Amino acid sequence: MSGQGKVVCVTGASGYIASWLVNLLLQHGYTVKASVRDPYDPRKTEHLLALDGAKERLHLFKSNLMEEGSFDSAISGCDGVFHTASPVIHSATDPQAEIIEPAVKGTLNVLRSCVKVSSVKKVIITSSMSSVLVNGKPRTPDVLLDPILFLLSASLCWLLGSFLLLSPPPLLAFLASHLAVLSFCIRLSHNSASRAFSSTSAYVVALTPDIAMSRLIRESSPSMWYAASKTRAEKVAWEFAKENGIDLITIHPGVTLGPLLQPTMNDSVNLIMNLTNGAETFPNKVYLYHDVRDVASAHIQAYEAGSVGRRYFLSGYIAHISELLKILQQLYPTITIPQRCEIDEPLMQTYQVSNLIEKSLGILHSIPLEVSLRDTVESLKEKVSLLSLRFENIERMSGEGKVVCVTGASGYIASWLINLLLQHGYTVKASVRDPYDPRKTEHLLALDGAKERLHLFKSNLMEEGSFDSAISGCDGVFHTASPVIHSATDPQGEIIEPAVKGTLNVLRSCVKFSSVKKVIITSSMSSVLVNDKPRTPDVMWYAASKTRAEKVAWEFAKDNGIDLITIHPGVTLGPLLQPTMNDSVNLIMNLTNGAETFPNKVYSYHDVRDVASAHIQAYEAGSVGRRYFLSGYIAHISELLKILQQLYPTITIPQRCEIDEPLMQTYQVSNLIEKSLGILHSIPLEVSLRDTVESLKEKGLYSI
Repeated sequence: MSGQGKVVCVTGASGYIASWLVNLLLQHGYTVKASVRDPYDPRKTEHLLALDGAKERLHLFKSNLMEEGSFDSAISGCDGVFHTASPVIHSATDPQAEIIEPAVKGTLNVLRSCVKVSSVKKVIITSSMSSVLVNGKPRTPDVLLDPILFLLSASLCWLLGSFLLLSPPPLLAFLASHLAVLSFCIRLSHNSASRAFSSTSAYVVALTPDIAMSRLIRESSPSMWYAASKTRAEKVAWEFAKENGIDLITIHPGVTLGPLLQPTMNDSVNLIMNLTNGAETFPNKVYLYHDVRDVASAHIQAYEAGSVGRRYFLSGYIAHISELLKILQQLYPTITIPQRCEIDEPLMQTYQVSNLIEKSLGILHSIPLEVSLRDTVESLKEKVSLLSLRFENIERMSGEGKVVCVTGASGYIASWLINLLLQHGYTVKASVRDPYDPRKTEHLLALDGAKERLHLFKSNLMEEGSFDSAISGCDGVFHTASPVIHSATDPQGEIIEPAVKGTLNVLRSCVKFSSVKKVIITSSMSSVLVNDKPRTPDVMWYAASKTRAEKVAWEFAKDNGIDLITIHPGVTLGPLLQPTMNDSVNLIMNLTNGAETFPNKVYSYHDVRDVASAHIQAYEAGSVGRRYFLSGYIAHISELLKILQQLYPTITIPQRCEIDEPLMQTYQVSNLIEKSLGILHSIPLEVSLRDTVESLKEKGLYSI
């Protein structure tokens, strides 16, 4: 996805989905004209202006959904428009004025502005699955919801509304007492049969002519208004687009979760999190869940490769809300969740949503539900202004008041480790070879919290005592510094000695300071696969260095009473914080750069963010004397290359192995020890690869 030289508008830019959309658009090189109600309100704009690329390519405009012409300036000169602005209110004193009218009028006002600008080639509207989750049947596991069937449902509802328009009140009352759908719309009974028709009633409210609608909505449930507003807004959008020749696409997510960029709680997250705040019961509801990052990405994919006139329904993860709460409790065992349903009846069954249209566009729901929930909670905790009593009982990684040292701080894993440590409140003393080299330190000093809680120290692996200043006063030490070189002219001097001597020098400094309670060393899965004795000239020197360094570390720790833990990741992928290519990423990316063959190798892959998180989990809750092997995703390198080509069809990958022999088989790594610590490998391999490439492109290190 490349937007260099392209200009797009995003309406409602300060919103939950829109903020992530702006973030991704900037990452992909787009210039973004963002409309907000008040460009001078820091609560609405500060997080947008802090995004990478915002200084050069983000422009804010004041717009109001209810004012025609209000979006003209924002849309002028744009190639495309993303219309996300719409009220997300599930209760209102005047639903017609607070929800329906802004959604409908706002959509029309945006489209009217689009018509005035000939440069606009495509318009993407954020609708909702709530506008389509019905096909006339109760939703059960054996029912497949197909977007095409919406056309029939909408037409039937429109005919029903027209009939209601002509019906006298006595007939309307008679029908309400005999037909389930009308009974729900008008009387909103709370039994199971009524809830099965909840989406249908939203259609009736949304699609009937205005006079008939006004007769129905007086009695409608507040929860129906949002669905009705999205349905009405989309209906008028398609009509207007057809009449005015606008190339339109709609995106339909369900309940959206994931980290917040904006500083205020959004409604979809609040609905879920309220159930962890002393609620005694949970609703009997099945929802369709998506991660906000996947939803934002789907918008861009639809804009760049979507078929105009299409409605893209995001299939996501379908689960009963009780299952969601169980996942939350697994992630945060100390929270209290309701154990019983609000109504004494069987739990609603899940259903299926067809993803054929999604697949045709290549939309991936790549972020698991567990990750979305974890990132949601961690994001809320991180934003102090959002914290309330509901999170006081959540067991969390908290480093407030604690001081730790990270060696080799400018490295790939170490940079992410420092980023997470700062996020969790730690004060970090970071050792680097040259604190005055901007290539090694600039990205660290730019991290949130660095100004207040990051301190740089000069250290050298080969100099005893070199780490004393960095480790002095620390509660814990993360030793990540070690040469990652897979070819060297003098392997003993360039790889083995720095790894072994550096580890010993760090541990010797730790012994000098009684404040140090625990030491975490970054080892490698390769140390499990080879021993420490070089056997041939083409020995795996990196693996040998990690094995030797770990061996002397355990011996020294035993002799000197150091509480030691080692972490063993495999090949680490994911976005780079540092400005230079690291070796593990380079090994993979070189195979997309004209290589004719691929090696016959099976690797264990991990995302750098998961690896960094595992270090902190081991430090805070790990058992000393343990070696934590990160199981990750195990795959032949040819499979990795296939995933890369699926993500980026224009790249060329080698089609044959370098050796004419059967491909190596995959293996398994026990994750029992990981599970005992609660370490999650939550970021899928596809996401790691995509984020790796996008990060390299952003830093000018790779082009497609």
